[in-house]
Amino acid sequence: MLALAGVSAAAPVVGWHVVGDAIDNGIRAGNDGRLVRDVVAYVVIGVVAWLLGTATWLMLAGIGQRMVLELRRDLFEHLTSLSLRYFSEQKAGWIIARLTSDVDALSDVLNQGLTTLVVNTLTLVAAVGGLFLLDWRLGLVALLVLPPGMLVTRWFQRRSHAAFSDVRTRIAAVTAQLAESVSGMAVVQAFNRERAFQRDFEELNEANRVSNTYAQKLSSVFFPAIELLGVVAQVAVLYAGAQMIDGGSLEIGTLIAAVGLLSLVFQPLQELSELYGQVQAASAAMGKISTVLDAEHDITDKPGARDLGRIEGRLELDRVVFAYGEEPVIHGLELEIPAGGCIALVGESGGGKSTTAKLMARFYDPNEGVVRVDGTDLRDVRLRSYRRQLGVVLQDPFLFSGTIADNIRFGRPDATDEEIADAARAIGVDRVAARFEEGIDHVVREGGAGLSAGERQLISIARALVADPRVLILDEATSNIDRPTEVLIERAFDTLLRGRTSIIIAHRLTTVRRADEILVMERGRITQRGTYDELIATEGPFRRLATTLQGAAVRRVA
Repeated sequence: MLALAGVSAAAPVVGWHVVGDAIDNGIRAGNDGRLVRDVVAYVVIGVVAWLLGTATWLMLAGIGQRMVLELRRDLFEHLTSLSLRYFSEQKAGWIIARLTSDVDALSDVLNQGLTTLVVNTLTLVAAVGGLFLLDWRLGLVALLVLPPGMLVTRWFQRRSHAAFSDVRTRIAAVTAQLAESVSGMAVVQAFNRERAFQRDFEELNEANRVSNTYAQKLSSVFFPAIELLGVVAQVAVLYAGAQMIDGGSLEIGTLIAAVGLLSLVFQPLQELSELYGQVQAASAAMGKISTVLDAEHDITDKPGARDLGRIEGRLELDRVVFAYGEEPVIHGLELEIPAGGCIALVGESGGGKSTTAKLMARFYDPNEGVVRVDGTDLRDVRLRSYRRQLGVVLQDPFLFSGTIADNIRFGRPDATDEEIADAARAIGVDRVAARFEEGIDHVVREGGAGLSAGERQLISIARALVADPRVLILDEATSNIDRPTEVLIERAFDTLLRGRTSIIIAHRLTTVRRADEILVMERGRITQRGTYDELIATEGPFRRLATTLQGAAVRRVA
């Protein structure tokens, strides 16, 4: 590609040399044969330049597209491998801006700018070389504008980098505001906060306009300045050439060729100066993208980590300490769950229940202590081999765009249609599907819009059943469900929990009663543990919690 681009760039330079020869040694010398040969050569050079130029542009465009493709792929792959801690610390809109507007800024440069950069740089080098070969004196005159050009470029570089970096920041802020507003529109309208959100958006949008306007002001000074320097260089060459012609040391054809070559010098220089603004914007965008690519993985496979075979499911937390920041939220936790056992974690919000479950799922690694499965430290095994045997049912289940069957199959993509149908019947999703004409092939929108919370939860439970995990985590899976749906989901749990190591996080007593052991957590510590009957019969935090939840005195359940 570079070889083709080099020949393509050299062709018009040679063409202007041919023009000079045609004028001096053809027209002025009255040599018709020389003139015809030069004309034919000029046409051939033009055709060759066109063919090579087309090939070069196509190849460079392909390279640019592949670079953008790989960048998006690497960025998304890196994002999906980051821990939940990263996503809890960043706004969704900020991350979306990195994947969209910032990559688009790079895409503009790579798709069009890469071609402009290579072709015009080679053309510039070839034109300057051709000018010196034609007449070194004219070449030196043309280069007199180089020092002021470098000063102007340096000024633009310093100012524009900060300006375009601010532009990327403002765009990310606007995107983040849009994403947050769309996600929380129901709350915004429910509390009549539309105007307040509109004002916030207007402020961010206005800041974005000001930032972009300033960046464009810099460009409006820089680009015409480069163009003016090109005009000055042409005037200087024409004046110096006229003096040389009067002195008899220069031919008119050589001067005309030199002016033509000078246009080949400043035309690519002007295009490169315009590209420079795009490059500055892309550089700022790449800086933002790099903050994502440079984000370290909190959860990684250490060297020598081995694949985990099918596990029995015995879990153990050995003196585990964990902190999101400086202050620990889990304090020396010790817990063992036998294979196939079921425990329930209860307590007030902020007690550490969900954090404990996430440590068992290895969404986080403990700061101190060890989390083991079947006696093996989770950090000694490949994460994917463990996660393949892990199932999670969340409080607010997320459904993807696609059919009900597609969402159930998400847990195991190779599941057959029969297995999907069996899971739907076992959990009760077939009742949900019966409401729709397409049945289980009914298309749901992103997030499960159009389905009730209970229906979404049943589908997520069926998804977990198809995945056939050895370890199952139910994180407040019935907290947002009405009583009739809760009965249906409780029956689904009987099928789902059978033969699996299960961790239930719940406030509803009907859910935690099925656990072999209930653990009450307060401020990252286990303050009480036992069966439901044991705990409800004993004065303590569980009984107080149960009384609060039921709104009346509880009785011992046989």
